[in-house]
Amino acid sequence: MPTKSYLTTIVFTFMICLWPVFDAVAKIDLVTLTDRHAVQTTIYNKADLTLVRDHRVLNFVKGMNRLQFSWANTSIDPTSLCLEIKKQDHVLDVVEITYPSGTKDVGIWQVNAQKACQVPVEITYFTSGISWTSYYRVLLSKNQKTCDIRGYVTVTNQSGEDYQNAVTRLVVGKVNILDTIARLAARQYPYGRPEQGDGKLELKTSYQKGLRELELAQPMMAMKSAAKRSRPKDIKKQGLSEYFLYTIEGQETIPNGWAKRLLSFKADGVTVKNIYKYEPERFGKRVVRFLTFKNDKENNLGQTPLPGGEMKVFQRRGNPGELDFVGSDKSRYIPVSTPVELDLGPAPAIKIIPRVMTFTKQNLEFDKKGNLIGFDEVKTIEIQFSNFTATAATLEYVKNMDSVHFQISDITAPDRFERTDQDTIKFTIELLPRKTQTIGFTLTTRRGERQWQN
Repeated sequence: MPTKSYLTTIVFTFMICLWPVFDAVAKIDLVTLTDRHAVQTTIYNKADLTLVRDHRVLNFVKGMNRLQFSWANTSIDPTSLCLEIKKQDHVLDVVEITYPSGTKDVGIWQVNAQKACQVPVEITYFTSGISWTSYYRVLLSKNQKTCDIRGYVTVTNQSGEDYQNAVTRLVVGKVNILDTIARLAARQYPYGRPEQGDGKLELKTSYQKGLRELELAQPMMAMKSAAKRSRPKDIKKQGLSEYFLYTIEGQETIPNGWAKRLLSFKADGVTVKNIYKYEPERFGKRVVRFLTFKNDKENNLGQTPLPGGEMKVFQRRGNPGELDFVGSDKSRYIPVSTPVELDLGPAPAIKIIPRVMTFTKQNLEFDKKGNLIGFDEVKTIEIQFSNFTATAATLEYVKNMDSVHFQISDITAPDRFERTDQDTIKFTIELLPRKTQTIGFTLTTRRGERQWQN
């Protein structure tokens, strides 16, 4: 799709309007903006801010050249416009940029050339209206030990401008700004606006005429004066350590009003593990399936953090191309070498059933009046783990105690036991397909005055 005309060609009627100005200045030529040679967009999602780097090759004549840039019907912030000479900068001097009076979408650079030349330039600016979201497709192998991951980014362009063959970069993290780009782009005039004249048309017309004459005679002075009247707020960014930059491979055309899905990365043969968790304080009396993998080089990942997004998990079944939807979860920002844990929902084919086999009170203590003030609550507990699936599985039983004053003893599988913190225990077992295993232990909890005693 071709780039829009108001960004790439000269409005020749503007040349006619400024003809007296050309007579008043020595040698000034109007440079035509050629087609884009390349364009790069860096999208700061959290701030509705996109940095655009527009590369072109321009022809300059010896002397003063006027380069016009228009942004009508776009969300470009005109106060952010910048022109950089990429080669032969010792031959060219960007003198200034001015905004003609009475217009809101035209800027003119004056570039002085010591000789005629063809030079690459870069036009940079901020725009709003471009956003991105990420999501992932995880494809499990038949044995569920590995998976293939595809990361995608959907870029939505509502900026008013087409970006053809663009290199897309994405920023993850919060960027602080003092004003929104959308607000700066919506100003009637780039730097403030003409005075209203208290409603008096004659005074208002006289003011506008004087301002135009001042701007034509001394453009730099007029620009400084306008900036002094209503200086735009600077954009303030956090350091690079606060966010991460992603570059989408290749180039894509993103028309205005469109949303486009881009492939951000792919990784095959990622080692995964299915963990089935029973934790009644979190999930009730259900077993929930989790899929875990690590964002590291051993898994063909780990070169960059992964932005947060929805991860949809599928599994290969039967004939090639046949897939079953397993479940989905939303991940947060995933740093390098960090494990990922996806909640895939209830797993009815896995059963974890705890049972209290005996219950007694021991070491009773009484006060002088014979009231019970402390005792040891002793329970013998059995946990039955059952795997009714066709693949081996890792099962976890997690128990959050109602007191920190407890002891675990008489464990039938002590190598499977772990006290994860002061009030939580965990049993982890590896269970073959269609197998059942039972683990027993004794739980002693000190109550009342007994909790302070060894």
